[in-house]
Amino acid sequence: MTKRRYHFAALLIIGLWLLSACGGGSETATTPPDGGTAETPTVTVSPTEPPAEPATPEPTPADSDPTATPETSPDATTVSPLTIDGERVVEIAVPAPGLDIVYAVAGNALYRRDGDEEWTKVSEGATEAHILADPTHPDIIYRGDHSPCARGGDPVPFERSTDGGATWETIPTAENIRPLVIDPLNTSRLYGESCQLAISVDGGETWELSSPVAGFDVTSLGLIATQLYGIFTSEGGTSRVVALDVSTPTSPVTGPALLEFWGGGVLLASVDKVIVGEPHGIHISTDNGETWEFSRAGLEEVTLSVNALTQPIPEEEQGRGFGIFALAVDPRQPERIFAGTIRGLYRSDDNGVTWQRVPEVDEVKVRTLAFARGGTLLYATTDEGALVLTNP
Repeated sequence: MTKRRYHFAALLIIGLWLLSACGGGSETATTPPDGGTAETPTVTVSPTEPPAEPATPEPTPADSDPTATPETSPDATTVSPLTIDGERVVEIAVPAPGLDIVYAVAGNALYRRDGDEEWTKVSEGATEAHILADPTHPDIIYRGDHSPCARGGDPVPFERSTDGGATWETIPTAENIRPLVIDPLNTSRLYGESCQLAISVDGGETWELSSPVAGFDVTSLGLIATQLYGIFTSEGGTSRVVALDVSTPTSPVTGPALLEFWGGGVLLASVDKVIVGEPHGIHISTDNGETWEFSRAGLEEVTLSVNALTQPIPEEEQGRGFGIFALAVDPRQPERIFAGTIRGLYRSDDNGVTWQRVPEVDEVKVRTLAFARGGTLLYATTDEGALVLTNP
């Protein structure tokens, strides 16, 4: 490739990632960005042969409730989007997997469901902002967002409810913040992003902004005790996984890069592992990011066959779309992991070594995943709406 053509391709891919740097995932690409020569940390690559048939049943459609439409399609092979009062659900918020409480946004209203009760409308005027519910005080809810980091746009208000969403208070000093994580040990501590890292120690009343990785925007966060793990993505598309010591939340201490890859990604920090999904596949660490196991066995159709930091993307993969956008660990069976991808939902029953597609979910982009009812239900939001699966 001549220098001129390489520069053109680089400009094209940077433009694509300007649109998605804050979304946490890659859909399409042509070539790695300029400067993409950094070596990635050593990983152990799992076999790439197709995975064996799963030993346990696939998730099945959840039982419908009196106010929602049936969640199976007419041919009973895929799950249909959940609707409430005739409106399609576009967002789900679960305070904690062990709580039997779920919030849903449908139309311009916020709904709540407790256990097997009917969905109850709690307020009108719902927005498209991201919703985060307190895991120990589920009546406390936050919602907020911001325009794409590279493009900007109109300011987005940050709101807080202390009565389960019935009424909302706008926090004027917290504009353009997307809340992502609440510390379960001290729920007045919140972590989010406004392209920069955003930290609040007073329940969202005030926020401190910082840039732990200069020139990189925050795209995903996860918390284990006092270790805050984040994915930071540059305008050129290079992403780094970094751990921050937040023993003193207002003065986070940035550690070295634990992982580096090209394209956006998503991070999940659970009790015993840190999981990262990115365009090339899935990385899992059980030692706080010191070493990583890598696999794309079974994910070949939704991930890249190369690390685009060091190798050109094969031409046949450039236009088909790729990326991991959501992760969830079964709270009852931690070796079972779900991954929401550019085309459907995938599941691993062997701690991420191999993956199988969940056939009940169409080949659509899965944006978020959340367990409820102690892990027996899995909510997935997609480009077509929210789905409900029974997890065996």
